Amino acid sequence: MSVFMVTFDLRNPANVDAMVDAIKLTSWTQLGPTTYAVSTAETDEELFFRLRAFTQDRDGLYVALLRKPYRGMGFREVNHWLEENLRW
Repeated sequence: MSVFMVTFDLRNPANVDAMVDAIKLTSWTQLGPTTYAVSTAETDEELFFRLRAFTQDRDGLYVALLRKPYRGMGFREVNHWLEENLRW
């Protein structure tokens, strides 16, 4: 399984809710208000196009591979999820 960072900026609040619901179909942790780490068997392209369905013109969506090493600080639950899911 790969871990991707998904970050988005959507203008329509209904699309935000749908995007979050779609992200939560996988193993995930929230890194920021609209930024998630997602563990999935999907490729970056498959994940991007699955989530792109919730975007409109002038919205933003990025999917980037996350791997160790990394640096960060935050909630204990997020740190634990990252340690358990990120690979070298």
